Amino acid sequence: MKNISEISTINHSAFTTAPRKHTSGLLTLAAVLLCGLAASAQSPKVAAEKGFTITPDAETGIVLKTLPDAACDLHGVGTSDTRTMRSYANGDGYVKINATAREGMEARVQLDCSSNGKSISYPLHLIASSSPTSEMPAPQSKIPTPKGSTVRPGLSEAQAQSFTDDELRTLGYPERPNVLSSPDQYAKWLDRVSRPMTMLPTHFVRRSDITAGPGSYTASNWSGLEAHSSNKRTYSAVSGVWDVPTIVEASSDGAEDFSAYWIGLDGDGTSDLVQAGTEQNAIEAFGILFTGYYAWSELLPNEPTEQELFSVNAGDEISVEVWISTGSGAPNPNGGYGAFRVVDVTQNEQAQFYVPLAGTYYNGTEAEWIMERPQVNGSLPELAAYLITSMVDATALQVSGTKWVPCGTAANRNISMYNGKDLLSEAIWGGTGSTEVTFLWINFR
Repeated sequence: MKNISEISTINHSAFTTAPRKHTSGLLTLAAVLLCGLAASAQSPKVAAEKGFTITPDAETGIVLKTLPDAACDLHGVGTSDTRTMRSYANGDGYVKINATAREGMEARVQLDCSSNGKSISYPLHLIASSSPTSEMPAPQSKIPTPKGSTVRPGLSEAQAQSFTDDELRTLGYPERPNVLSSPDQYAKWLDRVSRPMTMLPTHFVRRSDITAGPGSYTASNWSGLEAHSSNKRTYSAVSGVWDVPTIVEASSDGAEDFSAYWIGLDGDGTSDLVQAGTEQNAIEAFGILFTGYYAWSELLPNEPTEQELFSVNAGDEISVEVWISTGSGAPNPNGGYGAFRVVDVTQNEQAQFYVPLAGTYYNGTEAEWIMERPQVNGSLPELAAYLITSMVDATALQVSGTKWVPCGTAANRNISMYNGKDLLSEAIWGGTGSTEVTFLWINFR
């Protein structure tokens, strides 16, 4: 076997005062002035307005540099409307929103960002036009590679064959399919491992607002397929590949819409849920559709809300695998970690990491492929209009026999999302042996 150390990586450039009695009016006046100055010093900083031209009738990314890990709320300017859309900056302070508008549409909005007691507001002037100007240029649309990233080198076929499956996983490569029984999967795998991949640093931004939570066969938050067993430790891994769906409209009430697209283990009748996927959110302001997309993971109940991993784009091909692990190597149902590999194939970016179960009991009775209406601040919001999207290579690893089985074979529950009597989302698959499931958006609420 090849020595693992032979595969090298390249670093990227990685007032309070005690109460007192005063008899002097002068001292009282001084105290008032001091309090006023302190309040003024704590007022949010407002940056100079930035003007951008966005492409008409197309989703345009807008990247700004703000505070690291900042929570940023987008809202209209010059209106009493207080509705917002929240985005989060990464560890380097870059935050991204997307805007879509018809030719000639114009609006002024503001992004209020805060982190660790500091606040900065960014006024934005947007206009939809095919002709950017020096005063209104096209915005920066791509987030720079995060500091601390490394490059995983591409492998030749001989190198790819020389590693064991455990070695491949430890190095951040996906599991090798059997070339004889799954030649098409093998060819796709070889193409992916032959290309260099940017390995992103393990830096999570905890979403304080969104929970992709447990569901059930009759829940009003899930739609999709579930492989459900009465026997514990039936499944130890699950996988899926999809293109991030484009959100094309927002609900008429003007509030932010949400959708969580994921694969996971457990969560139906169990307190544990190990999951990862993408989030697709949207809101409309001044006739402009604003959208946000990111990859996330969550291990319930240890992590009560989504952990944002990195920004993605609508249309990006995303490959996700979730498994139970000892902290490295192949799936092990007796391991003490939830393991995650989330890959943006289009952008050549990958996050692979392990989260301790930390006392959480892993049941292993379910594997799922889900489109969810996640809880937001404890309530179910409108379902973002993803319209139609398909997940492929949707499989689950059975502990017994260590065999990956198609979702069409493993799944015995097809879950449709209802809000009372109203159908919001449903899933369709090709039957036994199929590894593809298609999700159809029906209604917001």
